[in-house]
Amino acid sequence: MAQTKTITPDRQLSANQSDNQQTIELIIAVSRAEYGKVLPRLAELLADVADLYAGRWPSHEACTVNYHNFSHALDVCLAAARMVSGWNKMEAGQSLDAGYFQLGMAASVFHDAGYIKDKGDLAGAGGKFTLIHVKRSMDIAREYLTRRHWPESDVDAVCRIISITDYTNLPDLAPLFKEERLKALARIVATADLVAQMADTDYIQRMDDLFAEFKEVYEFENRENLIKKGTKIFKTVQEIKDGTLAFYEQFIVPTLAKLGRMDRYLTVFFGDGRNPYQENIVANLSGHLMDVRSQWRRLGDILTDLGLASEEEIASALARQKSLAGQKIDSAKNFNVLLRAHLQPWFTARFKEERCLGGILMEMQTVEPKSLAKGLLAQRLPDSLCESLSPRQLHFLLQAAILLQNIGKDPWIMEVVLEMANEILDCEASSILIADLEGKELLVALPTGPKKNLIYGKTIPMDKGLAGWVYRNGQSALASNAGTDARFDNGMDRNADFVTRSILAVPLHVNGECIGAVQALNKCDDNFTQHDVNVLSILANMLANVMAGVLGSRASH
Repeated sequence: MAQTKTITPDRQLSANQSDNQQTIELIIAVSRAEYGKVLPRLAELLADVADLYAGRWPSHEACTVNYHNFSHALDVCLAAARMVSGWNKMEAGQSLDAGYFQLGMAASVFHDAGYIKDKGDLAGAGGKFTLIHVKRSMDIAREYLTRRHWPESDVDAVCRIISITDYTNLPDLAPLFKEERLKALARIVATADLVAQMADTDYIQRMDDLFAEFKEVYEFENRENLIKKGTKIFKTVQEIKDGTLAFYEQFIVPTLAKLGRMDRYLTVFFGDGRNPYQENIVANLSGHLMDVRSQWRRLGDILTDLGLASEEEIASALARQKSLAGQKIDSAKNFNVLLRAHLQPWFTARFKEERCLGGILMEMQTVEPKSLAKGLLAQRLPDSLCESLSPRQLHFLLQAAILLQNIGKDPWIMEVVLEMANEILDCEASSILIADLEGKELLVALPTGPKKNLIYGKTIPMDKGLAGWVYRNGQSALASNAGTDARFDNGMDRNADFVTRSILAVPLHVNGECIGAVQALNKCDDNFTQHDVNVLSILANMLANVMAGVLGSRASH
């Protein structure tokens, strides 16, 4: 099998040169494994386009958009290269030779070059070309390939392949590609573009970069004119994020189907029935977009779409979940009843463990554990974060995981874990706050620190304090000087004769619903960092998983 030492979707992608060089080496490794040599045109092509994106061409500025950058172009190249390899293994009668491979790589690496500004153009970053970038990409590719003496037929083929990456006007491929192998190659490149970006472990976070490009084109093209033309206008980045699942269901899946589901050849490439790209897409969608009323139904749809489970298997698993766990929560009101009646009292009571649908699916062997584990880990504990954790922090997380596995014995273990977190974060106190929607308050369900007995069971209004802000916005926040942060409220301090100097808070998400926050107070040097945010967020995910089990078991009683 071709080299799989490093799997691009399983690592954090960045625009730095070393990451790009690693991806280039992987592309070349696929070509060497497939054709027995380093293709001369391929090495030259990738080096020249690297210069284009870096601003070393006399005709163009450096690429300054952050979403459609050189890293993305290379990720598409690598996904396409792997699909070609898988195609050749499955479709031996119509294998794509080295010439076709090089055409596919040229189309992939140039397909978004249209975002790069001409030399001397200092207006904007390049997002202004969003609506015309495909045509500009074709022009740049045509000029370069002609200058490099590629045959005219090859130049024309590359440009036609790039043209179908304009998904808003996906054309009929039959008139464009008379030759079947060229048509297959075009479908592979277009599929690689869609799959590579959605499999990026930073996909949801990178929506901020995409929105920046959209904002620029709105400014340059005039919003009102775009609306008249029927162009979708996004008002906020959150609107894009909120629509990600609908975008996947209503656009990505149908488009992949129109292209012939060429992504199935990635499974052939990796072997053992694995497709890390699909695994990461599942992880991205399930991790960010499940809501409490439909999280497993939606995940079931995703698993079905990706071919990881049949509709019958999902239906059977859902039926078993219903029989084991009772009726699903079907409204925010009922969810709040569970919080008040079960999760809050649980901190002083035992519970009986029950199985969730995820476990049932695994038990039924509908989804292989290894199929999702790698993608989920890449999202929850990406390589870049894992590498930044000290041995002491990794040891703490391991200890916390072991303790929380036995949480059914007594909830006081949670307090032990929080006390351990105080040591690892070098802070004075911490607490778990749970939302009470009816009372519009956050309950201090589990405090630690010198004043824990004074604040246990106390409440703060949801619209007050940094923890309230975190709960309402579903985002982490920190303040090195709490007194100067407008979000901070000292009401709890006054009641407990305590002084909060610095504060860090992260949201608690259970089954996709933000139910509260975990906060840490008074770091030794009052300088909470983004790394501290990451460590506390990992711990919050562990705690949330325990709480999800509590709610699931209580719902059946």
